[in-house]
Amino acid sequence: MKAAVVGLGWWGKQIITYLKTSEKIRVTHGVDLNIAHLDDFAKENHLVLVSKIDEVLKNPAIDAIILATPHSMHEAQALQIIAAGKQLFCEKPLALTSQGAKRILDACQQAGIVLGIGHERRFESALEEVLRQVKAGELGQILHVDANVSHNLFAKMDASNWRVQDQDAPAGALTALGVHLTDFFISLLGCPTHVRAKTGRVLKGAVGKDQVIVQLDFAQGVTGSVTCLSTTPFHGRITVFGSLGWVEVKENGNVDWGLPTDMTITNQEAKRTYQTFQASNVVLKNFEAWADAVAGKSTYRYTAEQILNNIQVLEAIVYSSNHDAALVAISQ
Repeated sequence: MKAAVVGLGWWGKQIITYLKTSEKIRVTHGVDLNIAHLDDFAKENHLVLVSKIDEVLKNPAIDAIILATPHSMHEAQALQIIAAGKQLFCEKPLALTSQGAKRILDACQQAGIVLGIGHERRFESALEEVLRQVKAGELGQILHVDANVSHNLFAKMDASNWRVQDQDAPAGALTALGVHLTDFFISLLGCPTHVRAKTGRVLKGAVGKDQVIVQLDFAQGVTGSVTCLSTTPFHGRITVFGSLGWVEVKENGNVDWGLPTDMTITNQEAKRTYQTFQASNVVLKNFEAWADAVAGKSTYRYTAEQILNNIQVLEAIVYSSNHDAALVAISQ
């Protein structure tokens, strides 16, 4: 499958790098408004550079488009791509409203397009093991899920950067980072029924919102919480508590750092066991799973319902944080 990446910022370049070894997807084109500074990158990766998305949409040699553009642009560009008959992979979040996400999902269904989504964290070996334990009932009845993903990479950005602007990051760092956690929780427990959230700027001089705290209610009384801080050094942790034990995953660095992940498993008698999972190219795994689904070889592990649910949660977080941490119900 020949593909074009639209948006050659930091993550767009990362995607191209991660896909270099793929035998299923070959990135042939790159699209960016400012291509003047990309010559060396294009030569290194054998890319044809263009400055307008229309140039790849009308190219019959291109099978798929990978969107890595600012979040507020996703909906309009995704619909344009679907209308052109190209397969679509969109970075997270798919859209900033549930209605926008539904329009994209409906258009994909009508056009027979398999939507790929940039939630590669579900392919991490440690999180796959957590999912297995939960589904196998090894932790007993699930009581609570808790996660924190924080780092200060955004703190170094200029205040004009789109990643810290309310237009593209209405839920602060959770818009780009925490949505991985809510997606994972949805894969474990289904869609939350209620959300309460608070965002703020705690550190004087912080760029954008530097704190996001979310409380989640799931079916059968299960609760959850998510924290995202954007002015503290890296911290990544996911814990699932059950009646028979708990499991905690601790990350040592961001996905692009290539560091191992540590897991602690505790049983009813408080006996602890430990596992270490080496880093792998989870971005490639996600893309190739999508490519197999496009080719009809397998079913993509992200359902349309789950993708929509995650945007419903994001939308509820934004609404709650803008309305004095109001409790927001999510319609099923």
